Amino acid sequence: MIELYGEQCLVRCNIFRWCQHYEAGRVNIKDLPRPGQAHVVTNSATISSVDELIRQNCRITTREIAVEMSISKGTVHHIIHKKLGYGKVCAQWVPKHLLGNQKTASLGVFLITEDTEAIHSLPARWYQCINVNGDYL
Repeated sequence: MIELYGEQCLVRCNIFRWCQHYEAGRVNIKDLPRPGQAHVVTNSATISSVDELIRQNCRITTREIAVEMSISKGTVHHIIHKKLGYGKVCAQWVPKHLLGNQKTASLGVFLITEDTEAIHSLPARWYQCINVNGDYL
């Protein structure tokens, strides 16, 4: 068989093993479930705890949630994006299924706070610019 199919040929022992499975009554060619880590972390209590943390602090990161709840970052990411349906907008967790005007309002609040901080810093910048005769960068 190696002469015919080359290096991609099945090993003889695998063929014999498949024949034994077939003779024992197995006709499904899909792999059987394998033992591994159970998915008990993603339960309703964990999901509600993650949701509560996000509602308390909408700027919390997945790493901070993972450390606080002692679960992996991947699990936190799965819960946030798949189970809760949140996404990040302007560094804040918001539901993905917002209406257009809700997204605009959320962005508007962020821009207003950013603009306010920038406006309050203008007098200091003007003063520095005047003191160095316009060479302020």
